[in-house]
Amino acid sequence: MGSNIQTNFYSHLGISILYLIAGIMLIGGNIRPSLGTLYYLGILLASFLVIKGYITRAGLYSFLTPYFLMLGFGIWKYIFPHYIGILLAVLLGELFGRISYKTLIKWEGTRYIFCVIPIFFFLFDFAFGNIPLLRNIHMIPLLSPISTHYFTIRGASLVGRHLLLAIITLILSSLVVIITEPKSAKIPSIVLVVCGLLIVIPNIFDLAISKSKVHYDKTLRVAVVQGSYNLPGDNMLYEDYIENKLAYYINLASKETADIVVFPETELGIYDTSNKIDKEHRERFMDISKKLGGILVFTVTEGNSLTKEKKERFISTLLMEEGNIKGISRKRNLVPFKETKFYSRGKDYGIHETKFGRLGISICYDINAGTIRKLKSNGAELILAPFNDSGFGEIYHNIHRYYPIIEAVEYGVPIAVANEDGISQIIDDNGRILGELGYGHIGTLDYLINLNTAKTLYLVIGKYVEWLIFGGLFFFVGINLKIIRTPFLFH
Repeated sequence: MGSNIQTNFYSHLGISILYLIAGIMLIGGNIRPSLGTLYYLGILLASFLVIKGYITRAGLYSFLTPYFLMLGFGIWKYIFPHYIGILLAVLLGELFGRISYKTLIKWEGTRYIFCVIPIFFFLFDFAFGNIPLLRNIHMIPLLSPISTHYFTIRGASLVGRHLLLAIITLILSSLVVIITEPKSAKIPSIVLVVCGLLIVIPNIFDLAISKSKVHYDKTLRVAVVQGSYNLPGDNMLYEDYIENKLAYYINLASKETADIVVFPETELGIYDTSNKIDKEHRERFMDISKKLGGILVFTVTEGNSLTKEKKERFISTLLMEEGNIKGISRKRNLVPFKETKFYSRGKDYGIHETKFGRLGISICYDINAGTIRKLKSNGAELILAPFNDSGFGEIYHNIHRYYPIIEAVEYGVPIAVANEDGISQIIDDNGRILGELGYGHIGTLDYLINLNTAKTLYLVIGKYVEWLIFGGLFFFVGINLKIIRTPFLFH
């Protein structure tokens, strides 16, 4: 009997180790983009273990542990005070380990067991990406490790990121059934073909919806500036600090001849709505705008020097054109506990009509919360996105590069990201990365961009389809967790 217990222990330990390896593979691309291919191998390994019946609670927890540890140490420790973020991530890992184990045990032995992980991934990713209270938790998107895999990601223009995640996982889990259990491969084979077409079709055909025959109205050169200004001493006055920091960025951009130059999300001056204390700042921006020409995007602190109330204080951008303030945009999605303590949220999603086209502004975390969809729906042909990921660590930078890419794909709009210490990007309307400045690099990046007036199918109907599928699956899974043994459900 003791020998059987020992054998059972080592068997469970081996299974847990395999699940742990699969979980590490799943997040490899967030550590190093070159490891993104491991993502597919991780799903294949986890699917194999599930389909062959190697389902243990410890194994499922081991599979999810790398993700939640990365969440705690890579993101939440910078957002939540003290070590609360890390503790919450560990507890959430335990919770979802229990849920996934219970679900898989209920579905074990059915011919649809290969669908469980794809459904679980979709429900998890969609819920934390769309339900308002959950969306503010800032989970790591499950597709982020393969954000640079253009051919795969392109499928999101048709089905969106969450369904694309389910499709990719379904393809891989179907392959496992086809290879290991060929006699049961009829349904998985059909699923494989259908899911494969949903990824291939957007890469072959232009499915965009346009009011005119020509999607691309203009071509212009856009530049982004990246660099971190270091304070030379502790006794510098605020005005001197701001002036020197602005001069630092202008020096980086001085050789640019682009039509549009975007500076990162770092305070380069103030904008006083009562027009009392910001005269020097406005004049400075106007002089720089005249000197460099084109359109410039600066981040400022906006407020009212008379009332000094938080409700009138914003993180904002000034869009300068030929020495004039062409438009102001306010950050809508603030960093919890930090920015929310001092600033108010912007509520406007208007676009700026300029001689170069219709421009939308998305400031850093705005890109996580539906801002691009609203700006594109309002007619934006190009998104300018000042970012600031400084102080968050390299892994966070790798994760955050996913958002501009997937938003560009889903909504068919080019995006120019200027990130203080990286990763700055210029992305076309298909989600193709034209150029990047890596983490910690200093300099500028400029590319020609085609402005796109067309709308993707996902922008037009995708959200409604996703919500319908989410609601249906949520109801189905909830019901079947209770009556899963009823024969008519699976036979």
